[in-house]
Amino acid sequence: MSHELTDHQLEILARVLQHGGVLSSPFGYSDEDALLPALRENIAALEARGLITVTAHEAPGQGETLTLTEEGYAALGMT
Repeated sequence: MSHELTDHQLEILARVLQHGGVLSSPFGYSDEDALLPALRENIAALEARGLITVTAHEAPGQGETLTLTEEGYAALGMT
């Protein structure tokens, strides 16, 4: 599988990997973080490509959990 990822997308995958393959975070706040829309776009793109799964926390607005898939590990050269 070809993985043409941006530096930002690779950074997101690497962050998830650093946390044992599962990263749970609120990812900042839209009023305070100008990069949040781009971060959310990159997360959505990674999820659409099957490299991560995104699970929302139970309470609205409390963030999400990102989990690397087998394809995500492969994109990082970890197969």
